[in-house]
Amino acid sequence: MAWIFTYNELMWDFPYAHQMRKKALLEEHHRSFNYLMTDRWGTPSTPSPGLGFETSGDCRGYAYLVPEEEEDDVLENLEKIHGEHFLLKESSIIVDNQSSEEAFFFLSNRSHPDYIGKLVPQEIVKIAQQGAGPCGTGTDWLIYLYEKFLEIGISDLATDAVMSALRWHGIGGDTGHAHGS
Repeated sequence: MAWIFTYNELMWDFPYAHQMRKKALLEEHHRSFNYLMTDRWGTPSTPSPGLGFETSGDCRGYAYLVPEEEEDDVLENLEKIHGEHFLLKESSIIVDNQSSEEAFFFLSNRSHPDYIGKLVPQEIVKIAQQGAGPCGTGTDWLIYLYEKFLEIGISDLATDAVMSALRWHGIGGDTGHAHGS
């Protein structure tokens, strides 16, 4: 069996068979809007900020325990989904504030051409305001992420800071808004 640590939309939308889902902590890593998303919420000509993963800090997310007979297929499918923007890594996580387990996760690929590195929230908002894709605008994406993090009870500095910058620009209003409103 393998644990897979999720820090992005896979926390609430993990489409694979699993035996267990638990809150988990991955130390020395954090979320970051660090690449240009050119699918779903962006296109190559109108990219949106993508939520990636960097070293340093700590990150709370969800870990899924995948059955051994499914492990290879799930990891292969996740590698396809993450594409060349991310690299498959393995490290220890703390599951349910109790046990240390080895887990797979995806780290941002700093050598990918869409990697933009660490930007301040105001720069992320500027990219989002110009971004649009088949699922909506870049600002819709940022609001959606923020609301989903609230919904599942995960606090995140990157999304909180970007949401504050959106509000400063008069975008996003209440956190009680439905997606896209």
